[in-house]
Amino acid sequence: MRSGERRAMKKSSFLAALAMKELGIRSSGGTMSTKAEMAFDVCWEVYRGAREVLETKRGVAALDWKQDAKYLWRPDLRPKLKDWVADFALAGEAALREPERASRMVMFRLHYLGLVEYEPARHYLGLSERGWANWSEEIRRRCGEEMVRRGLFPPRRYFGNGE
Repeated sequence: MRSGERRAMKKSSFLAALAMKELGIRSSGGTMSTKAEMAFDVCWEVYRGAREVLETKRGVAALDWKQDAKYLWRPDLRPKLKDWVADFALAGEAALREPERASRMVMFRLHYLGLVEYEPARHYLGLSERGWANWSEEIRRRCGEEMVRRGLFPPRRYFGNGE
């Protein structure tokens, strides 16, 4: 690993730790933090909006090069909505990767990533309302902590508007 990469990694780890401290999130078990759940809820709201935008945008036609002769390509260094969607999914997968949480991973993929409504998802998983609430709290807490750690929360900072 190069020294520049190490510095960038240290900076991102420092920023994640600082954000977790500001939110009052503990990195290990312990009591449930509503702030981690709030971070997850905010990130999930952005995810749902990003999915909606990306799905409606699929029908947009490609740029007509003859029409816009002054276009000059430049690399875009800021994350895009498609990056957010991928990072949200990866953070959830990392937070729930242990084999004993496989059923929570199914719920995360079905309800939070697949956007299947509550009732059909609950019946598909065979959960009672109480079981759903317990699993949902665990998913939101674990994934919220991971999303803060990875820098998805707050979204403004992720997209480069908060630095």
